[in-house]
Amino acid sequence: MCTNKSVAATITYLARRSMLLVGVAITSIASLSLTPSCAQPAEKPISVTIQPTTTALPLVVADKKGFFAKNKIKVKWSVSHVPISDSIAALGHQFDVAMGTQPALIAAVGHGVPVVEITGGGLDTVKTPTANIVARKGAGITKFKQLQGKTIGTLTLTGNIHFSLLNTLQKEGVDLKSIHWVIGTVPLLPDLLKGGRVDAIEEIEPFATKAVAAGGVALGDPFRSIGDRAFIGLWLSNRAWANNNKDVVLRFNKSLDEAAKWIRDNPAEAKKILSSYTGLKGPALKLTPIPEYQFSTTAADLAKQIRPDLLVWLNILKRTSDLPPAKVESMLPNWAN
Repeated sequence: MCTNKSVAATITYLARRSMLLVGVAITSIASLSLTPSCAQPAEKPISVTIQPTTTALPLVVADKKGFFAKNKIKVKWSVSHVPISDSIAALGHQFDVAMGTQPALIAAVGHGVPVVEITGGGLDTVKTPTANIVARKGAGITKFKQLQGKTIGTLTLTGNIHFSLLNTLQKEGVDLKSIHWVIGTVPLLPDLLKGGRVDAIEEIEPFATKAVAAGGVALGDPFRSIGDRAFIGLWLSNRAWANNNKDVVLRFNKSLDEAAKWIRDNPAEAKKILSSYTGLKGPALKLTPIPEYQFSTTAADLAKQIRPDLLVWLNILKRTSDLPPAKVESMLPNWAN
């Protein structure tokens, strides 16, 4: 049976915290409906909201190249122009599936929102990094440890890039309270850096590379503080919907996995599809890296792949934030525990 616990209050809280998913552009989403939905027949389209990012590419490819149809599921998707927190709050009401990040998921579950992760997705790896910390030319900063007491530009104070940087700085012995933060947009941050308003910036690719080309000093990908590979995008759903639709979820994941393999084998056409829903064109599209992907196609895979990742992020947030705690069991479908 579905429940609707303090949805309005939770939406208000999460909207203030605005979780970041690595991405570039933002487009459209329908207004929220407050009519809960639970299990649905497999023939009914799965309603999905995506972010205009490379991490959403497998879903669009799965739709356009027939992988959803091959696995006998229907998907109706739209591109979001609201914060990830709002999309998460809409799960179980207007949408069945939404994209998210570990901080967004943990914050939502910690505040009583019944949401779970149904698969991972995009990866930041040594081979294909998706972010970098860039210091200002002439600032004398070449190492993370030298950010002590500095002013840093960030896309958000609640995103996965930001928390991975906090994790990096804490490991380097930096007093996190000594740092001053300035929030800016993807295209604005390099200008703040060049203008001397900040000493360093958190930036996504390809904008990080462009900032380095303009004279900035690359300090490194903050996701390396987590490991050689780190999930940068997750797929989430309402807990009751996931619990009651195991077969649909796994066929959805299988379709994404097949799409990811197609992307790997067809990079040029994949870039064209990426442009179709992000609006990226020209040099920006050419320089945007397509990440590696990993999807959970069985219940055992979901538990094996995602549980360790969530434990890592719970530890990071415990040390670097005031977010309420959450249990891993509450962030996975019953059949993956």
